[in-house]
Amino acid sequence: MKWRPMLIAAAAFCAVPAIAEAQDAAPVAALKSELAGKVPGNWQVRVRWRDGAVLASFMPPFQEGFDLWYRPEVLLGRMRDLCPAPGDGIWHMLEPEQDIVLEPTVGGKSMLEMRVSCRELMRARS
Repeated sequence: MKWRPMLIAAAAFCAVPAIAEAQDAAPVAALKSELAGKVPGNWQVRVRWRDGAVLASFMPPFQEGFDLWYRPEVLLGRMRDLCPAPGDGIWHMLEPEQDIVLEPTVGGKSMLEMRVSCRELMRARS
């Protein structure tokens, strides 16, 4: 009998993340769908929640990624071009403090300086 309350509490605790993940799945799916038409077919894309933002990591083929890594202005331009437009529906799925962040990954490495905040980019353009 002592185990029953603990089992109920454990089950409830495990269910909370599943409910939160289900609520957060729509923006992730929307961004994946939007990026599918914009990203070159030979690039790998991973979209997930991280630190209050929908984070999309891009991994071009190694040589292309390596070439872009050493041309940061071109790489950052490509990342900026991938941001959803201000009127896109995905923005309505997010809270005002949440963001969409795009991050290139080359050879398994990424740098904070190469991340693009789409919300900050929208603010700068308006």
